[in-house]
Amino acid sequence: MRKIGALVRAALAAAVLGGCSGGLLSDDGPGAGTFSGTWDGAAWNGRSYAVLHDDTMTVVGHRKDPQYYYDEYIQVQVAFTGPGTYAVSESAGVLKKITGGDAGFFPPAAGTLVIRGYDASAHTVAGQVTLRATSFQPAWDASGSFDAPVYSSFDQVPSSR
Repeated sequence: MRKIGALVRAALAAAVLGGCSGGLLSDDGPGAGTFSGTWDGAAWNGRSYAVLHDDTMTVVGHRKDPQYYYDEYIQVQVAFTGPGTYAVSESAGVLKKITGGDAGFFPPAAGTLVIRGYDASAHTVAGQVTLRATSFQPAWDASGSFDAPVYSSFDQVPSSR
């Protein structure tokens, strides 16, 4: 009987933790691309995806940090017109460090998004992003390259559950 209670508690804990994901992409789940770069000079490798809704493209890089047990996100949003270079204002870029599923730091970040390839029929996008969050001292810097699947809404992005 104790083993069953322990299994039920473990299953309940897993369900609660899974519910905290907010529909975010898992690091090992299907439907994710790759993001490779640096965050404050340290190697940063994670998963990526993009959402193209109407004429707005949002590119997201996500990494679960095993050393400190939080999630890190690199996110930019631009009015998309095809491959090219886009300036990212602080209102359109953010670097996030999330602990416990919803608490953390979300400083705005400015920089550049370069879309070097977009294939509408294959639903893929590739490029580079460089962001700097100057509201933190020292400032946070993140940059890297991504190859990502493109979804038409955030609801289509596979969850980590």
